[in-house]
Formats: sequence, C-alpha cells, structure tokens
Amino acid sequence: MKENMKKRLFALLLGVVMVLSLAACGSGGNQPADQGEESAPALTEEEYLEAVQNLSTEMTEIQTNASTAMSDPEAGQEVLDAMKSSMNDFIAITPPEAYADAHEKLQSGCQALIDFIDTAVAMSGETDQTKLAELSTQMQEQMSTALADMAEGAAMLESASE
Repeated sequence: MKENMKKRLFALLLGVVMVLSLAACGSGGNQPADQGEESAPALTEEEYLEAVQNLSTEMTEIQTNASTAMSDPEAGQEVLDAMKSSMNDFIAITPPEAYADAHEKLQSGCQALIDFIDTAVAMSGETDQTKLAELSTQMQEQMSTALADMAEGAAMLESASE
C-alpha cells in the first residue's frame, strides 16, 4: 500500500511538471535567493529571456525522463530533486528591471511548487488520516498558488517583452 501511495504521488508530481512546462517556468530549489547573500548581477533582457526558455526546456526534459519514476522510487526522488534544483536556480536569477515584476510572480510560483513537492514527499510517509487531510488541503493551496502565479508571471513576461 505504501508503494502504491508513492507511485500515485510521483504520478501526480509528473502531471504537475507537464502543466508547469506549459507555464514556461522550470527552475528549482528550496530557498529564495534573498537570504542575506549578495545577489547576482542583473541579466540583460536577452539573457533573461534565454534563462526562462532554458528553464522551460529543463522542465520538459525532466518530464520526458520521468517515466521511470513510476516504477522506481529512487528515480522519482531524483526527478523531484532535479525539479527543485532547476526552480531554485531560477529563483536566484536577478532579472533586468523590465522583467522584475514578472520574475517576482514566477519566483512565487516556483516557490509554491517547491513547497508542494516537499509537502507531497512528507505526505508519502504519513499514515495519520487527519494529517493526510491537512497535507492534502495544503497541497491544493500550494498548487493553486503555483499555477496562478506562474500563469500571471508568464503573461507579465510576455507583456514586458513586447
């Protein structure tokens, strides 16, 4: 039963990858870039748009390579780690001023997805039905935030690049 739950969670997460690759955000990580560290120099507009495209491509590649996660929990964990790493990399980017607002929304969406992944992983070992219900509600909120912020950020990005 526990193995079945892991497979279902990984299937859900892989579905999320497909949705998010459409939203053009694909970089991962756990910590927002602004943690007292010096921020990287701002990218040029061209570099930033290339970074967004690269991250989207990474998410698509992760999705393509994730089919083994359905039968191999270790491979599934590697997929999740790769997603989070890509999103953290994206969060850490310093965008050009023209894309700052869009990037902020995309960062928020990426962070919500990272939180979703962490909650899903925590849920996989949980047996308490009350806790599972709480985690499920939390995941729904995190996914809703991720999708809304990424869609809004993508629209803002498109508008800023016109």
